[in-house]
Amino acid sequence: MQPKGIREIVRVGMLSAAVLGAVLGTGLGLGNGIVEAQKNGNPKPPPTMQTGPATLPTLDQPSMIPADPMRAHIDEERLKAMNDDRHKKLALDVDRLLALSNELKSDLDKANKDELSVTVIRKAAEIEKLAHDVQSRMKN
Repeated sequence: MQPKGIREIVRVGMLSAAVLGAVLGTGLGLGNGIVEAQKNGNPKPPPTMQTGPATLPTLDQPSMIPADPMRAHIDEERLKAMNDDRHKKLALDVDRLLALSNELKSDLDKANKDELSVTVIRKAAEIEKLAHDVQSRMKN
């Protein structure tokens, strides 16, 4: 049902507000029994309520949820796969580093002793950057 005009929108809003007010009004009446019981000298909360900090686990307490062996197996395999991937990437980068070093050596052997080309300098910078990347990934 789609509203056709502003009057119908206002009417639907008013009806919704009336229904909400009625529902909230009946809900407020239910809470009065608890307040009256506490005034009469019964300070105990109803048995359905949980109170106190003991209901929530703290960070230093172990979790009460039992460990799922399937979840642990999945996590172990995921970590192994991540480690294998990291090792493969490091091996590829080290191979690239070796190839660049050999190219730099051959370029330096071919070059004149008094001058260096721009490509040799760029290759040396690339080697330096790759070496730092490999070193930082090995530390982590």
